[in-house]
Amino acid sequence: MDFDDEDVPRRSSLELAEARTDLAFERSRMASDRTTMGYMRTAVSLIGFGFSIPALFKVLTDVPGLENAPVERARFIGVFMLVLAVFMLSTAILQQVLFLRRLAQATERAFPFSVALLACIVVLAIALFAGANILFNIELF
Repeated sequence: MDFDDEDVPRRSSLELAEARTDLAFERSRMASDRTTMGYMRTAVSLIGFGFSIPALFKVLTDVPGLENAPVERARFIGVFMLVLAVFMLSTAILQQVLFLRRLAQATERAFPFSVALLACIVVLAIALFAGANILFNIELF
């Protein structure tokens, strides 16, 4: 079945431009989500190391001959990593919120809530809990 050019409905250049612009906004939104997730992946690594390094040194003090392991230095490094993770997550959340607000103003419509933003907020809460755990030696389990 062959189609002639006459059978294809013609779209005006304005309609084509609007369709491309809408897709460009969607691509920008997805790129922003990917950037936020990149920040979050790095922060999760920092949280993991920041939480486990002091715990490792604490366990090492139970090993004969390693009773004088530098636990306080390890604790300082862990807290530094957690502070860096909190800074990164806070920056990512702020950047994502500002971008989504700007995008909503440009498109004059609201975009759906960002799952990446929600995940970043949850990881920030975990980082704050881990930091409190290291600073105040809170042991819940």
